[in-house]
Amino acid sequence: MVLSRVALTLFSLLILLSSSLQAINFQAGAFYGSRQVADRQIKEVYGNGLVYFPFAEIIYKGFILGGGFEGGYSKDGTIGLFKEPTSLKMSGYEVYIGYQFKSKVAPYLKVGYGSYAYKQTIQSAYLAEFKVDHKKGAPLVAFGLKIYPVRNIFLAGEVKYVPLQVNPLEEKVDLSGLRFLAGLGVAF
Repeated sequence: MVLSRVALTLFSLLILLSSSLQAINFQAGAFYGSRQVADRQIKEVYGNGLVYFPFAEIIYKGFILGGGFEGGYSKDGTIGLFKEPTSLKMSGYEVYIGYQFKSKVAPYLKVGYGSYAYKQTIQSAYLAEFKVDHKKGAPLVAFGLKIYPVRNIFLAGEVKYVPLQVNPLEEKVDLSGLRFLAGLGVAF
């Protein structure tokens, strides 16, 4: 019964969308680039890193609805007086809305929300192993440019900012940072 209602609802939505289907543009692609870290102490231990961001978007009359996954930031370092080995990994799922101008060189703006996971481990010979494994949500804002050298293929560049303040223990840590990304995608 529930399955038939879901199927009927999806079928109805497809019928409603079919009249404007030619105006809907589906895009998928991937970005790759650098991720900056704002916190001075985190930057000293782990440094900035590289991230990837596969994404999918629906564009209707310039309006964007999309989502993707940011991964790849995984850094090792040493920390503390005894230079103990440590690692930090960050990743996140993002959803966003935005607007893209329609042309062969198409600037765009996006705002959204991300759910980010951050994992830190410190291997200590003197104390028990220290682990942080948390998730936190944060808004995001991005602007970029897509260039369509061929009808259904685009090259893109994007700058994204995520203000991510976390409290893994009692001290606030600023994992905010800019992403400078370059990518490639296809429009269906």
